[in-house]
Amino acid sequence: MEEIIKEFIEVAHEVFRKGLVTGSVGNISTRLNGERILISSSHSFLGHLTQNDLVIVNLDGEKIEGSKEPSLEKLIHLEIYKGREDVKAIIHTHSPYASVYGFLGKELMQVNPESEYLLGKVPLVPPFISGSRELAESVRAHLGNFRAVLLEKHGVIAVGGSLYEALNIAELVEEVAKINYLVDTLKKAN
Repeated sequence: MEEIIKEFIEVAHEVFRKGLVTGSVGNISTRLNGERILISSSHSFLGHLTQNDLVIVNLDGEKIEGSKEPSLEKLIHLEIYKGREDVKAIIHTHSPYASVYGFLGKELMQVNPESEYLLGKVPLVPPFISGSRELAESVRAHLGNFRAVLLEKHGVIAVGGSLYEALNIAELVEEVAKINYLVDTLKKAN
């Protein structure tokens, strides 16, 4: 468990260092086994996350361990884990470029080989209230077998078979969004 916690904290700090979140937005989780999920606490700062900011919940969302409350978005994490046995980690970011595309309700174009074979399509999820069952169910439905979704007016959900794989997917979504922005900008300039 000590190694999992160490990696969890490293990845959370990396999400912050890479500019995928600021302040206390965003959250991260990993599947410990079939029934237990390690998740960042509500309003925790991923860039300064410590072991005290971690909470263990079961797939029904009941707190098993931890002094704080789990992330407000725990239902998204739980719905994905219930629907996708292959998912071992989830990262929710508010990365700037991808968030802009989400705000505009605009899907991302695949712009390079990596975005085609590593990422594939990034479905757009319509807006719902944060923390709501409707949002969680919509994310699960739109995610399907993809590796990420863009939340309209809310950021990105990236999944992976490990914490570092989910981080890689989150970074790739932001890179693809940056390239989309540059393509859109240069198209308008010509």
